[in-house]
Amino acid sequence: MPPRLPLALTLAVLFPGLLAAAPARGEEAVSPFAPVHEQMLVGLDDFTFDSDWFPMDAPLQLRLIAHGGNSVQIDMPGAGRYDWDNESIDFVGDPDAGRLGLDIGLTLDAKIRFDVLGLQWESDILGPYDYAVIAEDGFTPYLLPGNPERPVNIDDETDPVTFVSVPVTPDIIVAAGNLDIDAYVIVAATLVGDAIEAATTAPMAQLATIVAEGESVSLLAGQGPLPDPLEVDGTLVCGLTTDITIVLKPTLVMEILGQKFEIADIEIPIDLPPFADAIRFAPITMSFPRPPPPPPDPTTGDGDSHGNSSSDSDTSGEPPTTGEVNDTEPDGATTNISDSAPGEAGGADESAGCECAATNEQRSPPLLALLLIGLATRRSRARRDPPR
Repeated sequence: MPPRLPLALTLAVLFPGLLAAAPARGEEAVSPFAPVHEQMLVGLDDFTFDSDWFPMDAPLQLRLIAHGGNSVQIDMPGAGRYDWDNESIDFVGDPDAGRLGLDIGLTLDAKIRFDVLGLQWESDILGPYDYAVIAEDGFTPYLLPGNPERPVNIDDETDPVTFVSVPVTPDIIVAAGNLDIDAYVIVAATLVGDAIEAATTAPMAQLATIVAEGESVSLLAGQGPLPDPLEVDGTLVCGLTTDITIVLKPTLVMEILGQKFEIADIEIPIDLPPFADAIRFAPITMSFPRPPPPPPDPTTGDGDSHGNSSSDSDTSGEPPTTGEVNDTEPDGATTNISDSAPGEAGGADESAGCECAATNEQRSPPLLALLLIGLATRRSRARRDPPR
């Protein structure tokens, strides 16, 4: 039987493109992009409200002194995506994971005085008393144009709560009473996303701005191999407006010299300074690993893709004679010197011929490989049928 070639080698010879690896496709790299912003919009030390004495010219009067403030927290979780095929970037927010929260606080001091039948008394400051409420709403980031949840609006009025309830006990036994103060908050706030800025420093400084939800913009990374990974600084820009009012409802009831006095059914609005401005979130660095390059295609290349020099290839179209020399005997029989036994003349040539054949099987083009298969078949038949 003719000697069998390895299956992989046979397939490579007969169908040189069959075992070639398919070129690798570009990949989409993903990196977290979750901007968070916390800011004190109005500090408690920055805003003071003084009601002065009320009701005017009444025998029993109340005075409230308040310090109000508010802060905002915005969470925008999601991810940046880089398309290595198109060298572009886009951003996708996590569904229903965004948060807009307003923390509203108040510290309150109170003073009381009365002048009844010539009996006068004024209290020291009572308090401070603390009041706080949080108004919040959820959404899907990044609230750019095209997001159906844009803008996010908080338009709310909280229920009244009693945060002060204190007995009033002057140092005179002819007067006593109680002070209660309720409070509620009216909140109006609006949040929109304006843009996401994506900036690189290598291989060249670039700035791409995304101004619509789901938009993909070009951001070149170059052919590589560097930078790897590609680092992009993302900065979210939003617009925020707030309008907050804290409403106080005090109730003061006292009995003085046997007479009952009351301050009630009065609402005192305290308007915190409004806020309307753009907010630039702190930049977040995203890292996008470069995909590996595709392996070289063995069926392409200049000249001999296997690295053979032109001197190694026979371009005459004649079969190679290396490793097999025919000698004609006087009686006309032909002797194949390559079939000599080891140690005889030609034994070294056969060894060299085998080595050459093995090398050609690995390095020669498919045509030469087919010729070698035919030569191997002739040698096998020569061994079975000795010269007569």
